[in-house]
Amino acid sequence: MKRLAAIDWSHPAGHNAHAASRSRLMVEYLRRASLWAEVLGGPPRWPYFDIAGALAPEVRVDPELAERLEKYIEENVDGVSAGFVCRAAVRWTTLRDTPGVRLPDLPDPFEPLILLYERGGEILYDDSRAFNFGIHRIQIKLWHEHLSPEPATALDPASLEALDNEEAR
Repeated sequence: MKRLAAIDWSHPAGHNAHAASRSRLMVEYLRRASLWAEVLGGPPRWPYFDIAGALAPEVRVDPELAERLEKYIEENVDGVSAGFVCRAAVRWTTLRDTPGVRLPDLPDPFEPLILLYERGGEILYDDSRAFNFGIHRIQIKLWHEHLSPEPATALDPASLEALDNEEAR
């Protein structure tokens, strides 16, 4: 919740800021989400879905935190998809931090999206089922078409900055 609350969703250049790194972060999210979808036998919806809810529907977010999250989304987040992702990410963190819960050895599915939002807010879609990051378009394919054992990008700040700096040249 702290990281979400620090995101500037209204940044006017946010949609095109850090386009290279944000597009690679989206590819990485899709890769990770497809790995989790495979474990679940397919996602209930794609490309965003409540992984924690699918794995352990009995685990709930603390009601006080859920109320703060809803207020935050209402006051700050315009996109329906971004609101859904915020809820799913907080629920994921709740599940991950619940004592005794054993999860498959897969990477955190929402970390690339949170980093993407931190680097420029909401994501734009175009009419051809693609995410639009300025000159970078990421096609939304079927979930299993995003499966890959190799990460799309490293998530550390230096690697992400290098992607953006390389494009700026």
